[in-house]
Amino acid sequence: MNNLSQTILVKKLKNSWKEKKSNHHSMHDLCSRICSFPPSIPEYYIKKYSNPGDVVFDPWAGKGTVPFEAIRNGRMGIGNDKSPEAFILTHAKIKPVNKKSFEKYVYELEKKMNRCKITSKLTYLDKRASVFYSKKTFEQILKLKKVLLNEKSHSAIFTKAIILGLLHGSTVLSFSLKCSHSYAMSPPYVQKYTKEHGLRKPYRDVINCILEKGFRILENEMPKQKGIATNTDSRKLKISSNSVDMILTSPPYFDVQTYAWANWLRLWFLNYDYKQIKKELAESGDPEIYRNFMNESIKELFRVLRPGSRCFIVVGDVFLGSGKYRRFVNTANFLKPSLIDAGFKIEKFVLDEIPQIKKVNSYVGKEKGIKKERIIYLIKPKN
Repeated sequence: MNNLSQTILVKKLKNSWKEKKSNHHSMHDLCSRICSFPPSIPEYYIKKYSNPGDVVFDPWAGKGTVPFEAIRNGRMGIGNDKSPEAFILTHAKIKPVNKKSFEKYVYELEKKMNRCKITSKLTYLDKRASVFYSKKTFEQILKLKKVLLNEKSHSAIFTKAIILGLLHGSTVLSFSLKCSHSYAMSPPYVQKYTKEHGLRKPYRDVINCILEKGFRILENEMPKQKGIATNTDSRKLKISSNSVDMILTSPPYFDVQTYAWANWLRLWFLNYDYKQIKKELAESGDPEIYRNFMNESIKELFRVLRPGSRCFIVVGDVFLGSGKYRRFVNTANFLKPSLIDAGFKIEKFVLDEIPQIKKVNSYVGKEKGIKKERIIYLIKPKN
């Protein structure tokens, strides 16, 4: 086992994966989500550090980019995420349906919608969601929400994922008025911005939008290999010990990225209250709470990884607090004791600087947001 005094090599990221023009797959356009890997990163690491047939795992899968690139490149991809909308996106990516099954399911869905009745009484969250849509579009969305609530087939999950990608955005298929694809803004802000800029809420035939978007997503040939999607706490993984050949992941960045709030509209559609989901996720600016969460999670990563195999963790430098209490945290160094205590050998830290224009929230000032990420190279010793 290593100790805290070990010397760790720190390098700047070589641009091999950045400069490489990845063969982009249509499935990656399923849905935009904050803090997601560009496909070129997992593609590069999976091809370089794993072999065909290996099991590649991401315990914080987000929108499923890592497990999808795994199955696309002949590996077994496993993606886990505690957040319900992330689980839906990951499941849809690694267990896709074919165009014929999808089309048949959506037309059956339309029939159910036509028979569905929506009461005039709206909940608090319904009213908040409604500010994004025209009245007739919102009525269709409410029917979709009700009809799909307990549907769990592969076709249903894929259709839900398509809808999550259309709930807000700026394309001609987006259900909402023009807004961000990656996160849902607050209703008061949307109302104010809409009024100030004279925005019109478009009418959408949601079934036609779903079909067109689905056909685009299914345009490229899908991997023959199917993956595995799980929806569990990263501290209690339902995966056998010593069964994973490679881990590639990016854990929550303290509470700098508020995953539940950023996805509140998608969670609403799936019948969740984002406030409750926030309590279940690792969103905390308290270093001790975050450390305890990561301590337990890292032990689980070590447990499931096969001896002699590698784990790559991408973390961002963050600032916590504000004013005179604002302080810088190098998350890689912060996690170093936990990684060593779990039994990992740290090979090196690789620095990756993020251009401002590449950030999801690129509108924030230069001193805000995550400017640097560090990729931690780990290995589980064979003995």
